[in-house]
Amino acid sequence: MKCLKCQGLMMVERHYTTMTRHLHAKCFNCGFWFDLADVLRFFYRIVQNGYRGAKIRETL
Repeated sequence: MKCLKCQGLMMVERHYTTMTRHLHAKCFNCGFWFDLADVLRFFYRIVQNGYRGAKIRETL
């Protein structure tokens, strides 16, 4: 996986707490990171809205 900022190497990490589970992707080079679960939920909503014929009005 390549970084969105510097095109460096990103590593996927799992963080477990008692309440939630998170998947993060973190760049080795610049330290940029994002939550993969939020990105997947965003694209799931986009696909569902397109399937139902609704206008796509989702923000990340």
